[in-house]
Amino acid sequence: MKPVTVTQVNEYIAKRLRDDYNLRGLPVEGEISGLSRGGQHWYLTLKDSGSILKCAIWGSNVRRIDMSLVENGKKIIAVGDISPYPKGGSYSFSITHVEAVGEGDLMAEFNRIRKKLEEEGLFDRKWKKPLPEFPLRVGVVTSSTGAAVEDIKKIITGKNDLTDILIFPTQVQGDGAAQSIIRNIEIANELVRSGYRIDTLIVGRGGGSAEDLAAFNDEGVARAIFASDIPVISAVGHESDFSISDFVADVRAETPTAAADMAVMDTAQLRDDIEYDMQLLLTSIRHKIKTERQLLTSRTDLLYSNMKGKLADARSSMEKAMILIRENDPRSIFSKGYAAVLDDEGSVIPDVTGIIEGNDYTVRMRDGSFTARAIEIRKE
Repeated sequence: MKPVTVTQVNEYIAKRLRDDYNLRGLPVEGEISGLSRGGQHWYLTLKDSGSILKCAIWGSNVRRIDMSLVENGKKIIAVGDISPYPKGGSYSFSITHVEAVGEGDLMAEFNRIRKKLEEEGLFDRKWKKPLPEFPLRVGVVTSSTGAAVEDIKKIITGKNDLTDILIFPTQVQGDGAAQSIIRNIEIANELVRSGYRIDTLIVGRGGGSAEDLAAFNDEGVARAIFASDIPVISAVGHESDFSISDFVADVRAETPTAAADMAVMDTAQLRDDIEYDMQLLLTSIRHKIKTERQLLTSRTDLLYSNMKGKLADARSSMEKAMILIRENDPRSIFSKGYAAVLDDEGSVIPDVTGIIEGNDYTVRMRDGSFTARAIEIRKE
């Protein structure tokens, strides 16, 4: 038999698919997962317990569909056609109509766990621990090979040159993922209890389908995060993704990149702020010194002026006293020709009423004294 080409095989299969009327207007029931948008088109996966079917809602059909029914976790009946893609050897289901069925299994389990933990109070704000402002070591519970861990390392090392990063290699999807996450959260806390420092713990992974993120909706993972003594940042998927881990963690980050950014402070900015504050402090100190120096100079001048005034007043008073002393010095009076009459005891007799006729008295003059007898007393 002559061999055929790959293209011939794919085109043959595509033709058979197009010609099969059973694959036209086909109603398919399944749960929506991995919903995303590209331009005007929407892409999703319909799943049941055994298989998945890749689907697309082309832009030309969007206006005919109630897009409020198209959400991750919702179970729907999608009507559409099988669309082969010969070049890629694949096919997808082109949806033209959507009907609601009910809540999908994943969403039902998500809501059950969320309600249970919320009723137990695990989401209460009073349990939320603040993130440390100056962490010296950040632990990261995530896959050691994914893009998320590289983004986290890039952001932290680019923003902060003081904080260490400790990676806990973790399985984040598939069987055993929840147990791996729980164990690494417990290991991080055991290290802290043994004296090893971990200030903040980032728990998460990059984006993916609802199935990929399912481990972070596990009840055991939620309880491990709640029991952590280390403040936990939950960073699961993209901005639009919400997990049970987000509600129970101390802080929810929209993405792993956002978690890394909020986990550490910008040391370059911190240094700039310190330098600015130091310059502001030095300027304030210089101004204070200048003001105090001016005040000291002013008060010194005032004190000096007051001292000069007091000295001048004291000098004036002393000069007046000296003049008064000189004027009242008996020797000054004697130099003008006056004399003092003294009795036997040496006391000055101020007027003639103290003189007794016939008695002798001492007469004191400027340059000596003599004895005189009172012969006659005359009052004036």
